[in-house]
Amino acid sequence: MLSDEEIQFMYGKSAVVSRTGRFTLIHLDRPSAELLQARTNGFNPDEFFKCDCRICALAKESGIVIFDDSAYEEEEILLE
Repeated sequence: MLSDEEIQFMYGKSAVVSRTGRFTLIHLDRPSAELLQARTNGFNPDEFFKCDCRICALAKESGIVIFDDSAYEEEEILLE
C-alpha cells in the first residue's frame, strides 16, 4: 500500500487520501468533508468496478481508485 507521502509525490500535495479495506482512494478534486466521508464509507468495489474489462481489473488489483470531479475549463490548444 502506498504511503501518503508517495501519493502526494505522484499526484500532488493537494491530493486528499482516504482508505477503506484494501483500497486507497485518492481525491484530486478537493471534496468537502461530507463528500469525502460519503465516498469512503460508501465505497463498494463490486459496485464501483461493474464491468469485466481489463482496465477495471487492473485498477481493482492495484487497490488504487482516483476521484476527480473537478470542472474542466475549455482551453485553447495551440498546435505548432
